[in-house]
Amino acid sequence: MTLRRLLQRLGPDPRGAVIVEFAILAPLIFAMLFGVLQAGIQMWCYNSLRSIAADTARYTMVEYQKQNQVTTDQIASKAVAIGVNSPYDFNIDAFLPVVDSPASDIPGMTKFTLTMTYTPPSILDFTGIRAPTLSISRPIYVST
Repeated sequence: MTLRRLLQRLGPDPRGAVIVEFAILAPLIFAMLFGVLQAGIQMWCYNSLRSIAADTARYTMVEYQKQNQVTTDQIASKAVAIGVNSPYDFNIDAFLPVVDSPASDIPGMTKFTLTMTYTPPSILDFTGIRAPTLSISRPIYVST
C-alpha cells in the first residue's frame, strides 16, 4: 500500500477527530479553569484580610472602652491570632500584620494604622506563576 493510497483511505474517516480536537483544546480549557480558581482564591483572601482588619479594630476599640491600653504589638498579635485560626486559616509564614501609631489628626483620639500583607497559596505554581501579594491598610481611632 502506497502512502498516497493510505492517506486517501484515512482522509474521510471521522473516527478519532474528537480526541484530536480535545487534545488541542484541553490545555486552554484547563488554563482557564485554574485561572478562575486562582482568581476566586485571591478574592476570598482579600475579603478575609478586610474582615480580619475589622475584627482587629473592633478588639482594639473594645479594649480601650474597658480602659485597657493595648500596645501596637498586642494589636498585631491579635490580628495574627484572628488570621491563622478558623474561619480564615491563613498560613502564618505568609501573613504579616504591622501596627504603627502615627500622630493623630483628630484631637483627643489615638490613631493606630494596621497594615496587613498576605501571599495566598497558588494553584498555578507548577507553571511558575506565583500568586500576587495582597495588602490592606486600615486606620483605627480610639478615645484617649
